[in-house]
Amino acid sequence: MAEKKPVKMSDADLKFFEDMLIEKRRELVTAQTESDKAETFKSQMQAGDGGESNSADLATDYNALETNFELAAREGKYLVYLEEALKRIKKGTFGICKVCGELIPKPRLMAVPTATKCVNCKEETKRKEREDSRLEMARLLAEEQRRELMARSKK
Repeated sequence: MAEKKPVKMSDADLKFFEDMLIEKRRELVTAQTESDKAETFKSQMQAGDGGESNSADLATDYNALETNFELAAREGKYLVYLEEALKRIKKGTFGICKVCGELIPKPRLMAVPTATKCVNCKEETKRKEREDSRLEMARLLAEEQRRELMARSKK
């Protein structure tokens, strides 16, 4: 019986994806820095206008602030994913599906360089999550109906 050759991405491919991830990280950090500078400038301009802000302006500012927080959280999460992918490159495990152990196809990694699962395993994971969610919703509905029946029977 032939031994299975360990699955590993080529050094050239690892270098290519490392450069890609480093560039994406640099772009993200630069964009965050520029956004922070713009927000600081905007705040200084508003503080210096001396006028009263109306409620519409305050609502708009609040919505913009909330959107910025959501974007920052998403970008922060993506930055963590980028760092984790760079660590996998250093360990030599980048591009290997953590479920089936096969190489993740390059087109998938080009589209989602932080991917840890091949398309089939990712779809299966999502399918299971949807199924679990449906089962949980059915359980909650049944529990609510049981409570209603109990409450009616006590009347």
